[in-house]
Amino acid sequence: MVEMTTGKGTFNYYKFDIDLAVMVCNGLRPKLAHNTPDCYVELANQCMNSDPEKRPNISEIITKLNEWLNIIENKSENRIRKQFLESDEISKALPMITEKLNDIYTSKPYNISEISARLSKIYISKTASDIDVPD
Repeated sequence: MVEMTTGKGTFNYYKFDIDLAVMVCNGLRPKLAHNTPDCYVELANQCMNSDPEKRPNISEIITKLNEWLNIIENKSENRIRKQFLESDEISKALPMITEKLNDIYTSKPYNISEISARLSKIYISKTASDIDVPD
């Protein structure tokens, strides 16, 4: 969803490795374009929720996309339709970033215990920095 609003790959400027996986586990999320319709931002944020149980399933996503398509095709004045049309006009003027087009991304297994260990260290260091030790 992010790529459709920005014209760039998600995390385009990061190396796709275990460091990125840890950053995502710690809450790093890609940014949507500033002109993205509010309803689209809301759905994208739901899809990126750190709790998988709170993410919409594919049926919910398809239903939402069909609702938007019907609103846009209806051609009646509507806030959602207006936002999508304005966003589309702005997006046409933006350059498309193609720097990594030749890269091929494939699934790659990571050692989950290594990610967990690194997350634990981060949590422990954050907790330790929150401790107030009197003089």
